[in-house]
This record gives sequence, structure tokens and C-alpha cells, in this order.
Amino acid sequence: MLMQSGMRDIVENIDNDFNIIEEFSDLSPRRKVLLCDHLFTEGRHSFYNTVEILWPEASSSEAKRLEKFLYSLKNRSH
Repeated sequence: MLMQSGMRDIVENIDNDFNIIEEFSDLSPRRKVLLCDHLFTEGRHSFYNTVEILWPEASSSEAKRLEKFLYSLKNRSH
């Protein structure tokens, strides 16, 4: 089931050239820390504002996807 869901996400994102996870991975370490600080200490509103500044072309669903990705990384690191 999870594999099918992952495949569906990949297929749906083929049409969309913008991938916020790839864009995040291309950021400098300082900007990655800035985004994480905004999400985990400043709050979601600050995080979403920063995402909008860094990637004006990002949709709200892309920002939510990055938020889930960062929480997933945080949960796996502990």
C-alpha cells in the first residue's frame, strides 16, 4: 500500500517541474537551518512566510509537503 502511494506521488509530480524537496536539498546549510528554526521554534506561520520568500513559485501544498518532510527527518533523528 505504501509503495503504491509513493509511486502515485512520483507519477503525479512528473507533470510538475518544481519539487520543493529537491530545492530544499540544494539550499546552503545555513538556509536549511533557518527554515528548520522557523518551523520548530518560531512557528508554522514564520516557516510558510520563509518558504514563500525562498520559492515564490511554491504552492501551499508544496510548502506542506516540505513541512511533513522536515518533521519526518526530525522524528527519525531521535
